[in-house]
Amino acid sequence: MSLALSGERIILRETIRDDLPAHLDIYNSNPGYNLLRNGTEKVTFAEVASEYDSTLSIPTGQWLTLLADGQIIGVMHLVIMNPADQKSWISLLLLHADCQRNGYGREAVQLAEQHFASAGSAHVHHGVIARNEPALLFWGRLGYEQYRQVLAPVGRLEQPVLLVAKWLTPSQ
Repeated sequence: MSLALSGERIILRETIRDDLPAHLDIYNSNPGYNLLRNGTEKVTFAEVASEYDSTLSIPTGQWLTLLADGQIIGVMHLVIMNPADQKSWISLLLLHADCQRNGYGREAVQLAEQHFASAGSAHVHHGVIARNEPALLFWGRLGYEQYRQVLAPVGRLEQPVLLVAKWLTPSQ
């Protein structure tokens, strides 16, 4: 059975390879993000396909497609339990530029958090490019707190990344 998470206005479902052209359009509708991540405003289909394969190579990695009114509006990568650090991650949330600032991202994160909690995760992590101020504000508004800065590969570049986390259950 494939994963599908339904909210009030969106559905998150497993991505199939046929969705990747729409995902390429989502990435390329965000030239500022691509510039931060890769040093160029556009990504190629080969890069998106490689990222898809890489995410799915993680045993609990999930590449999800966000749908609103039957239209693909975004992409989200989840890792239920990263074998490298035993943490749960939202490793990407990217909405088409035309669909941002409408509450879809917030709803997607809430659905992901519920999914993580039902899988037994006590907290969820995310990495934000340090220079991506709008993303830092978004994750902060959702209750994610910074706990470390690392130098990490992001896209084609290695750069400072702020690690943020949100505890899904009260601390003991």
